[in-house]
Amino acid sequence: GCSFLSKTRVIQEHGGRAVIIADNAYDNDSFYIEMIQDSSRRTADIPALFLLGRDGYMIRRSLEQHGLPWAIISIPVNVTSIPTYEMMQPPWTFW
Repeated sequence: GCSFLSKTRVIQEHGGRAVIIADNAYDNDSFYIEMIQDSSRRTADIPALFLLGRDGYMIRRSLEQHGLPWAIISIPVNVTSIPTYEMMQPPWTFW
């Protein structure tokens, strides 16, 4: 129930250098959240990224299956010839 900015600030305040926030609906593959200011004057100084629920679920499931506490995740750039605004999906969804 808290804003994207609030979540990012919590991670930053606890020493995080970046954060990936995923929707908790594991079957969400199309509903995006708005990553806008939350009417406060606060800011965050670390990079923050939102993943659809399905993408976040796949990462968590892979970590659990392999018994890993963390992973290095490389987020690719759009390597298709289709502009991202036309795809209406992040580029990694098409892997």
